[in-house]
Amino acid sequence: MVILDWDDSFSMQAYVTTPGYQRMALTGFITEQRADGLYAAPILPQLFYGADGTPLTTWRQYLPAAGEQTILSRSGGEPSIPKEELYWRKVTEVEKETPTTVEPTTAKLEISPTFALILGLIGGVILLKIIGGK
Repeated sequence: MVILDWDDSFSMQAYVTTPGYQRMALTGFITEQRADGLYAAPILPQLFYGADGTPLTTWRQYLPAAGEQTILSRSGGEPSIPKEELYWRKVTEVEKETPTTVEPTTAKLEISPTFALILGLIGGVILLKIIGGK
């Protein structure tokens, strides 16, 4: 996952084994500090240049040659798309949760006298079978 500021530069190199169409999707967020706080939006392909230097419209692009090359790039906030086209959300401060201590409790199991008698009889039968070997 990548987190980039609106004005950051970025490049991704890859060793291409076979020329042709490739799909590589970069996941992450682009951020912008505003007067009222920090905002983040999911990364879109239109925010990057492809291997041939043109702005991407999808994550799928044609890689014309084999070998090591830059397959995605962004330089100082370019390419740029209108900020209104991004899905901005304000990043809120996450409050740190204080750990709570859970005190162990003892469980009480109440059974009826009839049920206790049945369990005792079953246990006795099992014990007799074990002792008797049958």
